[in-house]
Formats: sequence, C-alpha cells, structure tokens
Amino acid sequence: MKHQQAYIALITILIISAVTLLIAASAGLFGISETDMGLIEDQSTQSYYLANACAEYALERLKNNINYAGDETLDIDDGSCYIYLPEGSGNENRTVKVTGTIANKTRKIKIIIQEINPSIVISSWQEVSEF
Repeated sequence: MKHQQAYIALITILIISAVTLLIAASAGLFGISETDMGLIEDQSTQSYYLANACAEYALERLKNNINYAGDETLDIDDGSCYIYLPEGSGNENRTVKVTGTIANKTRKIKIIIQEINPSIVISSWQEVSEF
C-alpha cells in the first residue's frame, strides 16, 4: 500500500512538473515571438523614415538641377534607398518616387510637385503600397 501511494505521488509530481515546464516553454516562445514582431515593426518604421530622408535628398537635387536623373541608390547605415527617375520635365508637374529598405522591409513614398523653382511647391507627399 505504501509503494502504491509513493508511485501515485511520484506520477502526480511528474505530471505537474511536465505541465509547468510546458507553460514556461510556451511563455518563453511567446516572448520571443513578441520580440520578433517588435523588431519587424522597428525595421518597417526605420524604412519609412529612410524613404522620407531620401525623398528630401531627391527634392534638393532636383531643385539644384532641374534635369536631375535620379535612378540612384543610397546606402545609409543598415539600409538603402532607391530614387527612381523623376517623372515629367521642366519646372512644373513633376513626380518623385523613392523606396527605403531595411532588412527586407520596404516603404514607398510618392511626391507630386506642382513647381520646383523659385521654391518647391508640393501637391502631394504620401506613402503608397505600389507605384
């Protein structure tokens, strides 16, 4: 009878330990998953700001040279941005498109310019999903 109670107690302790270990492992994996999602969100946000910084760069280049051809990649820290060939010609009705990428997270900015000189007049500056 004492051996049977000892086995029951041992099995109960093993089951409780297994359940506790399973809960702890699940909580650990959940924490790792949350950390990964936070990292992905941070990279996406950084890509957005990188794209906007490159858009500012492209506008400055276009203002200084109305024939600025774009079509260039800028590497900045852990990311890069690409400035597409500006659409349109002359001083009015131009479009600038840029992408910012960090760790395969890409954000796209499209700017519609009403006038370049004497000062840049922007009709629209927005993030887009596709060009």
